[in-house]
Amino acid sequence: MNKEDNPDIVPVRTKASPKPTPKAAQRPQVLDLRPGHIRAVAAMKEQEAKRAARLAAAKSNTRATTVRSATKSTTPRVVKATKTTAVPSATNNKPAKPIQPSAARTSSKPASSSQSNKQPPSTAPSGDKPKGKKKAGFRPDRIARKVRKQLDKTTVKVVNHGKKFIINRWDHVRLARRNVILWLSLILLLIVGSFAQTIYYGSLDTTVTAVSGGTYAEGTTDKLTTISPLHASTNTEKAASQLVYPGLLSYDDTNKLHGDLAQSWSVDDSGSTWTVTLKDGLLWSDGQTISADDVVYTVELMQNDNISSTLASTWQDIDVSAKDERTVQFTLPSPLASFDTTLTFGVLPQHALSDKSAVELASLFNGSSDETVPGAGPFILDNVESTANYNIWHFSPNDHYYGGTPELDELTIRTYLDNDSMLTGLRRGEINAASDIPIDSVSQLSDEFKIVQLKTAGGVYAIFNNSEQPVSDSTVRSALRLGLDRDAIRNSAASNGQITPPTSLETPIASGVYDSVDQLKQPDYDPEQAAALLDQAGWILGNGNDYRTKDGEKLSINIVTIAGTNYQNVADLIAEQWRKLGVNATVEAVDAGQAQQAYLMPRNYDVLVYQMHLGADPDMFAYWSSTQIGPTGLNLANYNSRRADIALANGRTNTNAAAREARYVAFVNQWLQDNPAIALYQPSLFYAMDKNVQSLQTGDSLIDASNRFQNVNSWTVNTAPVMQTP
Repeated sequence: MNKEDNPDIVPVRTKASPKPTPKAAQRPQVLDLRPGHIRAVAAMKEQEAKRAARLAAAKSNTRATTVRSATKSTTPRVVKATKTTAVPSATNNKPAKPIQPSAARTSSKPASSSQSNKQPPSTAPSGDKPKGKKKAGFRPDRIARKVRKQLDKTTVKVVNHGKKFIINRWDHVRLARRNVILWLSLILLLIVGSFAQTIYYGSLDTTVTAVSGGTYAEGTTDKLTTISPLHASTNTEKAASQLVYPGLLSYDDTNKLHGDLAQSWSVDDSGSTWTVTLKDGLLWSDGQTISADDVVYTVELMQNDNISSTLASTWQDIDVSAKDERTVQFTLPSPLASFDTTLTFGVLPQHALSDKSAVELASLFNGSSDETVPGAGPFILDNVESTANYNIWHFSPNDHYYGGTPELDELTIRTYLDNDSMLTGLRRGEINAASDIPIDSVSQLSDEFKIVQLKTAGGVYAIFNNSEQPVSDSTVRSALRLGLDRDAIRNSAASNGQITPPTSLETPIASGVYDSVDQLKQPDYDPEQAAALLDQAGWILGNGNDYRTKDGEKLSINIVTIAGTNYQNVADLIAEQWRKLGVNATVEAVDAGQAQQAYLMPRNYDVLVYQMHLGADPDMFAYWSSTQIGPTGLNLANYNSRRADIALANGRTNTNAAAREARYVAFVNQWLQDNPAIALYQPSLFYAMDKNVQSLQTGDSLIDASNRFQNVNSWTVNTAPVMQTP
């Protein structure tokens, strides 16, 4: 068969005999004869051949129509050289077989309708099986190709965009870098400023304040063996007792009496009958009602000789009765204007103790019993931990307290053997507050803790033994008073700059009780007049002698004080000043445990530097009346003055306020004239606490250290930030 017999057959052009192609197919070709390119072209041709075969099998009818149109054309159909030219295979470099035309293309007659539905035999290359007509379906390979094509387009666009707007314009950015840096700096400054403003206004809306909860742990070197109001003797025992067993009356922040369990109290015209009315709705911690019978029962216990109460002497010969459930009446053998100060005793529950013996009563309050005695105060005793070195008393809030449940979850009192151990415990966090800090320790703690200085209604005195020579001579006593710089003694307590000088004291009555008494003063410091008075008394300072003598006897004075107290150094200062007058003054600091038996009761001293409890009432009968001279009395000066006795007796029995004040002015004038003691100052109580603790405050006044828990219901130990209300 040759070309004339079958015009669709295109001869393969060889290098030896090239034949011209039709004019329509003539195109300039550039052949790349590199091996890699030849293989790539061959692979592409092979893929195109396979694709053409598949299309021919799927669309036979369309192909037949195309063939007929080709045969009618004046220009014979020319297969492109790329389809007929023999090229090396991609795998074996053999020439690919030319595509053979189908039978439909060789027929010059039109096929009948029956023949048109028959599939002609395929002349496709081996490996490609002929396929029949097939519906177009889901083709994952097409979707993948489209996705790849779209990704390629996107990548090209991104690269072109980057070149156009970043790389090609980078020089412009470099030229404008100063402006860019400036704007960025301004933006950063605005951000920082906004953040700082937010913090500032946030701080204005919040404040750190005290919150409820936590444990208040106080340390003390004071003795604590009982919380019974019948037997409490030390300041800490009295303070702990008041936590659980409050009195009918108590002292407020100004050291004035106010009702505690009592709603009201009054005295009749005779001054001998006092009536107290209890508050309504008072409950013990076990839920039982507090009544007038409980008050009567407590007074009878104090009067019972088998109980041996420390308050027994105060309540002898006083009748007490319950007029109704809330009213108690006290009948005194004689008028007593200061009787209301005795109504601060702690009240005990009759329903819990009426069947107890004296021995059992003692054990119920010392922590050795598992039985808890109900209380009426803000706290109740839980238990006591005892070791060789300390005791810890645990108190929990009383939910039935009339003043409301305390802010604290717990209050503990830990006793220490000495001050050094207590301060170590404070630094270790065993306690968060410490009571009765020595003055010398204030400077050591002021950087770490809050130091509170509290004014107390007491007085520190240099008490003369008026019954013993040489101070039994009033002239010698007057000389020693003139030779004592009391302001220097007061200021010495504040020499470290951490505390303020204690309140000055001029009389046997606490300052602030009567204005008329506060105007009375002791003579000012005058060492020359003091020396003249000693000469007048016969005590002469000879040439070359250090001390004055009289009849060959040296002027010697033994000063006794209590060791470990804040006024021990005061005794040393007094001795130093008196030695300048030619007095052989010596100081003996004695232990508090042996002071009562060995020194105070036998009056074994010339001068006693000691603290007295003055209180808020002017009645000083117990300290200065001659009826109180003796081993069991509190007249430690052995002061005996008839005029003073009359003024004291009239002052305590007169219920008229103006007349009573006049009696005490008379007593103070006589006391200043007789000079049985030198008033030095009103002492302060120094209290250390953690900086988060809110309890006692500097400037607060206390009757004494036993009253330090008077506002415990509002004390806190925790703090937290709280939003402020605009």
